[in-house]
Amino acid sequence: MLWVVPAVALVAAVAAGGAVPAVAGATLLGVVAGVALWSRQEARVQRLTAHVDARAVDEATVPAAPDGPPTWQALTAAVDRLGDELDEVREELRGVVPWSQRLVASLDEPAFVFAPDGWLSAANDAGRRMAGLGEGADASSPLAVLGSTAVVDAIDEARSSGQLVAVTDDRAGRNLRITASPLDDDVLVVVGDRTRQRQVEELRRDFVVNASHELKTPVTAISTLVDALQVAPPERHEGLVERLAEQSQRLSRLVHDLLDLRMLEEPDGEELVSVDLVQLVRAAIAGVASAAEEDGVTLRAELPASALVAGRARDLALVVDNLVANGVQYNRRGGEVRVGIQRDNGYQVLTVADTGIGIPEAAVDRIFERFYRVDVARSRERGGTGLGLSIVRNAVERHGGRIRVDSLLGEGTTFTVRLPVEPAT
Repeated sequence: MLWVVPAVALVAAVAAGGAVPAVAGATLLGVVAGVALWSRQEARVQRLTAHVDARAVDEATVPAAPDGPPTWQALTAAVDRLGDELDEVREELRGVVPWSQRLVASLDEPAFVFAPDGWLSAANDAGRRMAGLGEGADASSPLAVLGSTAVVDAIDEARSSGQLVAVTDDRAGRNLRITASPLDDDVLVVVGDRTRQRQVEELRRDFVVNASHELKTPVTAISTLVDALQVAPPERHEGLVERLAEQSQRLSRLVHDLLDLRMLEEPDGEELVSVDLVQLVRAAIAGVASAAEEDGVTLRAELPASALVAGRARDLALVVDNLVANGVQYNRRGGEVRVGIQRDNGYQVLTVADTGIGIPEAAVDRIFERFYRVDVARSRERGGTGLGLSIVRNAVERHGGRIRVDSLLGEGTTFTVRLPVEPAT
C-alpha cells in the first residue's frame, strides 16, 4: 500500500528523536489503527472462508461463532443459514434411491444395471441370489456377475446400438433368456427363466405328435375296412363289420379320453359336493364284471357303508373306473383285483391291488405320462389308449389328493389314492 512508506518514515523519525508536527503524529496513529483493523478483517475473512469450505464438504457440525461488528455477524449468520439449507438438501439426497435401483427393485426376475464404466451399479434381491452377491458387492464386471461372454457381448451391443439385445443361455439344466436394454448411459440386464415354459412347450408338442399318431391308427384301419367292404364278397362282410366296430370303438375311446384329459387340465370353478366313493367302486366293478369273468379274474371289495369325499362325481368316477379296469386288463388268468376304502384322519384312502404282470422298476415313474405304455402290444390289443393313468393323476390332483403306486414285476401292482374328506381351504 502507498501509505505504508510515509508511515515507516514517520516511525523512524520519532525513533531518532526528531521533532514531528502534530498533524503527522495524528496521521501516524491513524495508519497504525488502519493496519490493525485490516489485520482483524483479514483474520475474519480467513476464518469464515474456512468455515464455508467445511460446510460445503459436510465437515462442520456447529455454526461459526459470532465475531466483529453487527454487519459482519449478520454475514456470518447468513452463511450458516445457507449451510443449514445445504445440510437439509444433502440429507434428503441421501435418502433418495437412484431411479435405476428403484427400477430393478420393482422387477420379480433377476435384474442388474451396469454403469458406463462397465461395472455393476445396481441389482435386485433376485439378481443377488442368482449371482451370489452380498450387500455392497456391486463393484463386479458383467462376466463375474453373469458368467457368460455372450451376455457381455450383448451388453456392449446394447450400449453401442441403443437397442434391446436378447440372448439365450442354457446352464445347470435351466433355459435362460437374457435381455440387455440401454438406459441412457447405463444398461439394464434382466434374466428370465424359461425352463418351465420350454418344458410345457415340449409336452404340448409331444402331445400333438402322439395324439396324431394314436388317432391315425384307428382312422386308417376304418378307412381300409370300408374299402374292403366295398369289394369283398358278402360272406366276408360279417367279419369285416366286426373289425370295423372294434376300430370305431377304439377311436371313440381315444377321443373321449382326450376330451376328459383336456377337461381335467383346465381350471374349473365348479363347486365341490359330497361324493360317495363306495357307490363309484360298486359301479366300476359292475362295469368290468363280464370282462373279468371272461379273463378268469376275481373281483373282491372290502368297503364301508359309505365313504364321502369332497369332489365332482364325474371326475372321481374316471379315477375309480380306470384303476379297476387296469387291474383286470393287466392281470393274469386266475388272478384277482382287490378294492378297499379306509378312513385316515381327514382322508378317504382308496386302494386297488391286482396280482397281475406288475410294472418294471424303471417304468414306475413314467406310467402317469400321457400315451406311455409299459406293454405296448398288450395295451393296444385290449384297446388301451395310453391315457388312463394320466387322467387318474390329473383328476386326483385336481381334488387336492395324492396317488402312489407300488409294484413288483411279475407279482402285481397296488395303487393308493388319498382324497380329502373336506374341500381344501
